[in-house]
Amino acid sequence: MDHQERADELEREADAAEQPSKQLKQEIEDTRSDWEAKKTDQQVPGAVEERGAGPHQLEGEEDPATGDEKAEERQAELEEAAHSDARSEHDDEED
Repeated sequence: MDHQERADELEREADAAEQPSKQLKQEIEDTRSDWEAKKTDQQVPGAVEERGAGPHQLEGEEDPATGDEKAEERQAELEEAAHSDARSEHDDEED
């Protein structure tokens, strides 16, 4: 085996050894992004941070996972939840 063949073999081995590291890095990034998204979701118990737990910081709020502005979307969600609660209370009173 000459030097070039040995160099090529070692390069292939290095590439093969690097692949699990790349996969792990991608998995960590995906998990981090998923966690950041869950921290803004009221449906995930224990994940919501204090600042995302209520309507008190809607203006300029952005989704940490995507960077998208969420103030208008959250306001619409709050209004829908308030209407839903009011309908539920009204239905309970009729029973």
